Amino acid sequence: MESSTKVSGPILDAPILVGIDGSANAEAAMWWAVDLAVALRRPLRLLTCYTLPTIVSLGSAAGFASPLLTSDEVHEIDVRNRTAIEDLRSRILLGHPELVVETYLDQGSPGAALLKASDDASMIVLGTRGAGGTSALLMGSVSYSVAHRATCPVMLVPETAMRVPGGRVVVGIDGSGPAVAAAKWAVELADGLHRSIDLVTAWHYPYSAMAPEGGMLLGPDIDELRLAMLRDARSLVQRVRKELDQVCDHHVTIESEIIEGSAVDALVETARPQDILVVGSRSHSVLASVMLGSVATGVAHRSHSPVIVVH
Repeated sequence: MESSTKVSGPILDAPILVGIDGSANAEAAMWWAVDLAVALRRPLRLLTCYTLPTIVSLGSAAGFASPLLTSDEVHEIDVRNRTAIEDLRSRILLGHPELVVETYLDQGSPGAALLKASDDASMIVLGTRGAGGTSALLMGSVSYSVAHRATCPVMLVPETAMRVPGGRVVVGIDGSGPAVAAAKWAVELADGLHRSIDLVTAWHYPYSAMAPEGGMLLGPDIDELRLAMLRDARSLVQRVRKELDQVCDHHVTIESEIIEGSAVDALVETARPQDILVVGSRSHSVLASVMLGSVATGVAHRSHSPVIVVH
């Protein structure tokens, strides 16, 4: 995406939230968020979070946490973090003076701070690598925890992502309600970003189910079943495309691909570093979402492009 894109029309209310921890990857994710905020005409909200060291008492006062720093030292940390985030805000406004940029500073758990600040957000943008160490805001555990628990879409930006023109929005579809909902959301995103849509569905014949017994292969002819599965995949794509055309008022070019293999492999191999990959999830729960636990998390770990998890 080009950072020179200008805002046209009114600024919408729901901001795009981005987490900042001082790392290069977090700043790279921030510039993706800037591009999105400009193109989608949304405010940008910068959040940084820090945790103060404490000591836990033992004996009769066990469990009581006491700060290890003086009030002056705490104030110095606060000022340092506030200055850093305001510097980033100034750099953004230098190139985009028309953009509304909010800054938030919080203490405590990074994941909790991001979720709290996202109550009215349209999207959360995070880098998938942190500055290193247990205090980094954007470590993988925080990013994926937020992706599981957030109520708005979460964009995970890897270090390999490329902010260049010509990218597409690649969407994984499997016929489920969440996948179709994610596709509808992705069309609106692609429309705002002036990108095309590439619907990708994957199918895989369970060869292991055709177990040889007594020198014979049980079940129907493999080629016949594979053709039937391919027809089902084509029917699925046609149904989703028809539904998108019926309910979405957009000017987006929609293409589709049907790939034999695993969903994770198909999506990762289709999306280029300049593309945006969109997947749906069935639940906000860390344990209940099969789709988020397998496909979305697998894609996020391996993708060279930003991945957006849509709830």
